[in-house]
Order: sequence, then structure tokens, then C-alpha cells
Amino acid sequence: MSNSPEMDYAASAQGFLFLPKPGDPDRIVMFHNSAEPFQSILSYAYVDPELENGSGSFTSGMSPLTGEAARKLTAVAHANGQDYWVLSQLWGTDAIAAYSLDANGVDTMPVISHTGVPLSMSVDGIEQALGWGSLVVSPAGDRLALVASLPNAIEPYDLEHAFVEILAFDPATGIAVHVATIPPPEGITIDGLEFSPDGSKLYGSTTSYVGSVHYDIHQYDLSILEEISIVASDTVVFTGTFVGNFYDPDLQLALAPDGRIWFHTGMFSPWLGVIDAPNEAGMACMPIGEYLLLPNNAGGGLPNQCKRYHDSDLNTGTTPEPVMGGLTVWPNPVRDVLYVNAPVEGSTSWLYDATGRVVRSASAGQRRTTIMDLVALPPGPYLLRCTDGQGNSWTSAVVKE
Repeated sequence: MSNSPEMDYAASAQGFLFLPKPGDPDRIVMFHNSAEPFQSILSYAYVDPELENGSGSFTSGMSPLTGEAARKLTAVAHANGQDYWVLSQLWGTDAIAAYSLDANGVDTMPVISHTGVPLSMSVDGIEQALGWGSLVVSPAGDRLALVASLPNAIEPYDLEHAFVEILAFDPATGIAVHVATIPPPEGITIDGLEFSPDGSKLYGSTTSYVGSVHYDIHQYDLSILEEISIVASDTVVFTGTFVGNFYDPDLQLALAPDGRIWFHTGMFSPWLGVIDAPNEAGMACMPIGEYLLLPNNAGGGLPNQCKRYHDSDLNTGTTPEPVMGGLTVWPNPVRDVLYVNAPVEGSTSWLYDATGRVVRSASAGQRRTTIMDLVALPPGPYLLRCTDGQGNSWTSAVVKE
């Protein structure tokens, strides 16, 4: 992009954030959190995406907001229906900084909330900041969650002093209030955090070498916002093999516009995983480790983006018709477990052998994805038929090895 200002490396997975400028659809505001050894420099610049024949161009240099940011950067839609809050946490303190973005631009004087939980501690007599880890917002904009962990240079590969903090957030005022502190599960890194679409669940990812190099995805129930209840609800919903440098906290979780939470399994893995029904409790959330095969490796993380934009909600007064795609099955040929992704929610799938006999069936309920166990079936050709509640039907040939 032309006229790009000089920038440092990005701070982990939350190093960049792009937001539309309220009242000016032709301008984008880019926020950058630099990758310093400790405190990060949070700054911003303006971009016009229409310049340079649609390639875009910066229209300003980088303007600093603070040189005391932790490695946390996210945004939430303002309650006024037009503006945004850009959020970070101030290094080694209990302060959440909320910067207002409105039609006049970025307000460089943030709303500061003191949560009463300082992200610092004494290590060998020296005060150190628990500044690493993500900061995420619920889709409704009323809850925050953050990881507080020491840099690896201070406490290498150990979660002894790390924790997750949950806060209530007021999108009208930008004020955050402490709700609960969750001790991390056993592991060496924790970073990925994400809320379910309805805000009733919080997911967190840890990596560990206990027994083997693997990662776990934990689910916490937030239906009762009491610390004891939240901690007791910890459930491991998925365990997988981590591909990459497992010492780095880079296993990210991200809620997508399709209502599912996506995750990557390491920078050297070509697969994206998905939590298909994240509002559901326990294993009913349907986590799948190898869901989407990418043409290349997934890289170091998933995009950092605002969960909800003011111009993205449909407000026509009518319910939009679902857009139906095709029936997808994988892997094919299959040896043991077949994943079925239906075109619409609530579909039922039947698997027929060469004689036309139904040998397996599965219902996706309110989800689109379901699983069939084919281990006991003999090798050969099969036909999968998927039908929705309106009588629409899709078919796919399946080969069992």
C-alpha cells in the first residue's frame, strides 16, 4: 500500500486492527500495537481504500496513543450505534484503556477503568508485568476476557502465575468492571480466548508437553457470573496435536460471522479447526480439529477484528432467507470418521451401501455439521443423502477404504 509509514513488528496476534471511520465510508483507521520486548507502542493512522486505483493509500503517518500498552488490542461497537471503542490494557497495571473512535477521529484521551486486579507481580524481588495474552470482547459488547501471563523471558514455558480475567463492559461509557479471575489449566502457554455468540461460554486454548506435545481447548460456563461457578465449569472439549513451536502462545480462537469459532493448530499446519456450535455446553459444541484444509500453512494466527460493525446488521424488518451452499463431506475416501457439512441447519443425513440399504444416519440438529463413524463398515462405494425439513435433498458419493 502506498505511503505506508514506518512500523515495527506486530505484537503477537493482536498487533493490527482495522476499523471504518464513523460517518466517512471512504476512510479506514488502522491501529498498530508494536512488538516490543515488554511495553508496546499503540498508534494509529488513516487509510483511504479508494486511492491508487482501489489498492488504497495511507493518508497520514502513525500517531502514538500510548507507549505503555500490553500485547492486547481489540474493539467493540459503541452503544450509540455509530462509534467504536478501541481497547487495550496498560502494561503492569490494573487499567483498561478505552479509546473512542467517532466522526471526529480518535480521541487520544482514553476512558481508564481500574479493575482492582493489577497485572503485575514480584519475581525474584523484581516487579514484572503479566502483559502477554489476548483481550477479547463478547459479540454483545458487554463482556471482556483477557489472558495475563509473564513474558517467556521472565517465566519460560510455565503458567504458574498466569490467569484469565473476566470483566463486565459498558459499551455506552467505555467502563470495565472486574467479575472473576480464573486460574489457568495445566500447560506451558495460554493465549487464545473467545466468547460464544450468545456470550454464555468462554473458550480458551492451552498448549502443553505433559505426556506429549498437544493443545487443549477449554470451555467455561458464564451463565452464572460468579468466580467459583465459572472455575468449576472448566471442561476440556478438544485435545489435538500441536504443529509448530509449542513454546509460543499463538494458538488463536476467533468467532467468525458464520457463528462458529475457528482455530488454527500451529503455524506449520495447513488445517483450520472449528467449534461448530459454540453456544452448546460440553462436547455438544462440536469441535473438529481438521475442518478446512488451506493451500498453505496457517501462519502465526487468525485475523484480529471487531466482532460487530454498525453497518453489518440486517435491519429490513424481514428475516433473510438462508443462502444454501453445497453438501460437503471429508475426508473422501474415508477410513474411519466421516464429517458431513450440510447446506442448511437441521438437516438429516443417510448413508446407503451398494444394495440401497441404510447403514448409517445422523441428524445435525440446529447445526450444519455432523459426524458418522464408519470404522465397522466394509470398504467400497456408498451414497450419502442429506435432506432438510422442506424436502430439499443433496447427495454425494463416498468411498470407504
